[in-house]
Parts: sequence; structure tokens; C-alpha cells
Amino acid sequence: MSRYKTGHKQPRFRYSVLARCVAWANISVQVLFPLAVTFTPVMAARAQHAVQPRLSMGNTTVTADNNVEKNVASFAANAGTFLSSQPDSDATRNFITGMATAKANQEIQEWLGKYGTARVKLNVDKDFSLKDSSLEMLYPIYDTPTNMLFTQGAIHRTDDRTQSNIGFGWRHFSGNDWMMGVNTFIDHDLSRSHTHIGVGAEYWRDYLKLSANGYIRASGWKKSPDIEDYQERPANGWDIRAEGYLPA
Repeated sequence: MSRYKTGHKQPRFRYSVLARCVAWANISVQVLFPLAVTFTPVMAARAQHAVQPRLSMGNTTVTADNNVEKNVASFAANAGTFLSSQPDSDATRNFITGMATAKANQEIQEWLGKYGTARVKLNVDKDFSLKDSSLEMLYPIYDTPTNMLFTQGAIHRTDDRTQSNIGFGWRHFSGNDWMMGVNTFIDHDLSRSHTHIGVGAEYWRDYLKLSANGYIRASGWKKSPDIEDYQERPANGWDIRAEGYLPA
């Protein structure tokens, strides 16, 4: 039974008042957040006696205002739809959590995107855990039209286990015809202290993708938390993948 439920039903008008207060508070935050972001760098620059660059006389202000109006209008529409359904406390909590998670995903991915290629997936359940969440980042160390040396890392939470990996790779591009590359990586299970090392190769061209990976365990037997008197360790192995498309 959920710890949020009691033995008697609360009057519905209390939930409606709570939901309305929460919705209007979030609308206020949506309005004030862009203004705070705008004023913060200006105040910091004044404190450091920095010279502010002149802004162009184009449509920058109009565009910023339009973006703020669109964000407020979108959130107000969602809040209106939400309130019209007479939500209870669980629905209100889920609505707030969903809006906050979506905003966090967007902001983190945009920030990390300044440095490389990022993929962010944050999920928050009723217990506010990060179940089924993941963060992946690819950062190019050396990048030219024909060659790229990169590092890639990831951390994800799946099946109540937190796992991470980091590695390096190299790719060679032959114009628009094909691409080939090699990589090496380390996978580590943070929840159970299991580790294995992998190496891989890949080949891509129009309508075809080929890849192969080999895995070697780097940790030994450990007591399993799932089964009594049972031990577990990573398995050695390999995989081959092929993906093709028929041209239209």
C-alpha cells in the first residue's frame, strides 16, 4: 500500500486548491526564470567592471520575448488541462515531477551539447529515485573531416543497478562513401563491483552498418545479493551486429 494514502478519503476541494496553487507557482517560475538568467550575467559583469558588448538592433529582443511568451503559454495550457481534470494529490505530484524532469532533461542536454554529443534521460518515480535514467556523452579529442579521435562515457540506472562505462575510439571517414573505426572501453557495475574490458570494430557505408565487440572479464567471483550461497562474475563473450536498409 502506498505510504501516501490513509484510511479515509480527503475532501476533493483541498486537492483542487493545492493543485491550483502549485500550477500558479510554476507559471510564475516560468515567467521569472528567463528574467533571472538575463540579469545574472549583467550583475556579475558589473561586479567585475567588465565592458558589456553592444547588442545588435535586430530582432533579438523580440525573439526573446516571443520565446518567453511561448513557454508561459505552453505551460499555462498544460496547467489548465491538468486542473480541469480535478486532480488528486498523486496526480498533482506526478504532474509537478513530470514538468520538472522534462525541463531538467532539456537544460542538461543543451548544456552538455556545448562540449560534445550528449544524450540525457532522467526519470523520477514516486519515490524520487532515478530508476531507468541514463547519461551518455561523446567528446571529440581530435576531429578533422577524415579522422576523429574521441572519448565516450555513460552512466545508467537499470534494474536497481548502477553501471558505468568509459572508453576511447578512432574513426576514419572516406568522404561520403564509408566509415571505419575501432574502440576500447571499460564497463563497471557500481552496484556489485563487476568489471570487464571490451574492444570493438565498426564499418558503416550507405544502407549498411557492421560492428563486432569482444568482452573479457576483469573481476572474479563475488557473492550474489540475489541468491543465497551463490556467486557471480562477468562472462567473457563477443557479439556481431549487422544492420541494412533497402534503398528506396
